[in-house]
Amino acid sequence: MLNDDTRKKLENIIGGIVLEGQEDYCIATRNFLCQRFGTSTTVKKNFEGLSAIKEEQIILLKEYATQTSGWAQNIPDENLFLARGGESQVYLDKDRRHVIKLNDGNYYATWLEFFNSILIHNLLF
Repeated sequence: MLNDDTRKKLENIIGGIVLEGQEDYCIATRNFLCQRFGTSTTVKKNFEGLSAIKEEQIILLKEYATQTSGWAQNIPDENLFLARGGESQVYLDKDRRHVIKLNDGNYYATWLEFFNSILIHNLLF
């Protein structure tokens, strides 16, 4: 069972509410998208129809990453490749303690849906 704080955070993520007081880059990027695009709880019903929005989000995300120095500087070498799943390629970081996941976003209708998914996963697990 979820406590009230976790339940409220989930409601805010799903509702497209900007998460205040958060310093995490993932949350900041998600908030950036929330200010420009609505969150949909029925996004799967119109997956292909949302491709234009996803393309618009790509342009904005590239600008945002440039403005906030959010571009990954060191993409892992192929010799550090660990596995490929349905949506990600997983690499061992050079520090050999962390992994880096490169996600192509193919399982998500929009990039806002992608960032919401990460935040929900991090909140629950």
